[in-house]
Amino acid sequence: MESLHVGIIGSILFVALIFLRVPIAYGLGIIGTAGLLYVYGPATVFRFIPLEVYSHTSNFTLSALPLFILMGYLAYYADLSKDSYDAARAWFGKVPGGLAVATVYACAIFGACSGSSLAECAVFSKISVPEMTSSGYNKRLSLGVVAAAGGLDTLIPPSVIMVVFGVMTETSIGQLLIAGIVPGILYACVFAIAIIIFCYLKPSYAPSTVNIDTSWRARMAAIKNIWAVVLLFGLVLGAIYAGWATPDEAAAVGVLGSCLLVVYRKKFTWRKLKDAAVDSAKASAMIFLLFGAASIFAAFLSVTGVISALTEWVMKMKFPFWGIILALMILYLLMGCFLDAISMMVLTMPVVAPIIQAQGASLVWFGVFISMMMVIGAITPPLGLNCYVMKAALGDQVDLNDIFAGAMPFLALMIIIAIIICLFPEISLWLPNMMTKK
Repeated sequence: MESLHVGIIGSILFVALIFLRVPIAYGLGIIGTAGLLYVYGPATVFRFIPLEVYSHTSNFTLSALPLFILMGYLAYYADLSKDSYDAARAWFGKVPGGLAVATVYACAIFGACSGSSLAECAVFSKISVPEMTSSGYNKRLSLGVVAAAGGLDTLIPPSVIMVVFGVMTETSIGQLLIAGIVPGILYACVFAIAIIIFCYLKPSYAPSTVNIDTSWRARMAAIKNIWAVVLLFGLVLGAIYAGWATPDEAAAVGVLGSCLLVVYRKKFTWRKLKDAAVDSAKASAMIFLLFGAASIFAAFLSVTGVISALTEWVMKMKFPFWGIILALMILYLLMGCFLDAISMMVLTMPVVAPIIQAQGASLVWFGVFISMMMVIGAITPPLGLNCYVMKAALGDQVDLNDIFAGAMPFLALMIIIAIIICLFPEISLWLPNMMTKK
């Protein structure tokens, strides 16, 4: 049997394993190993696989990933999420849908010191949802805002998804992180404007809250309270943008800064430190396991010629670039119904990245676009991990169907934002281009 046919059969079998609910990492490892055994035989494969996995998971750039995750957990224990919400509420509490708008901007602010949208959803489920529902806000609106705004963590640096994309495509992680800033601001502003317009037209969904102090004195005091977030953001992103530190070095500085803030704010306990370390290790282990298994499967696709054949076919068919992007949007919308962001990334990048490169498009811009599609997948039923995390955080207080129903209107806004990012690449590339000109 020809190698290409083996690669195609292996790909079909892998899809079958996904539908059988086999964990993604196990499916990748099983099919990749079996395929390589068929092509090369056991003597070569059992020497090749350990080296392949080690070379992909020992990449020093990957050290930024667990550090950014740990930084986010420590920032949570330092109460930076609550400070972010209090500041946003003081500024936007009196506009139509003020608490919902405040939640969006609080997620954006806290996103500057956390790299996980799941963690952000869990945190703001406990902070924002009770506040909004007790103020008479529509329950589905309250839940949907948190589920959708939690995705800001994926765009606003530091972003775990951006790090994963950078490692898989050998793209500058520093430029990717910087590239997410302006799209992240756009994301927050589009959401805020849409909420204000909707709540102005439907005031019953978000009654005016009179017990919020939005005086200039309160606003200035709130800004002073988020100095820690600004400091962390400046330390991490400022060092990367100025070229003073690599992403992994900046991540280490961010972890140190978060630790010092926990101690300074008298929030430190050994239990919190242990919980932050253990939770970060679990999340990182899951991602590294996916990386290792994906490297085996990618090697299988490469040696059997599937990747090169698919790339060559796309080029011969002369699909217009925007046709390819539209097809990718549909693909990721469908995959988001069944897979988490990291799994989608490790599954598709070995095939998709060469096609995009062959089209001459910027991988930095494409990384932002892909991250936006990952955000959409995080609230798409039936998987929608952000929604499940919220359900876990709130327990019997809410129904899962209400969370998904509340998130659906924001899904349309996310697609619009993804289209804007596609139509205007400068939104993503302006700041990275400024970096390269220095």
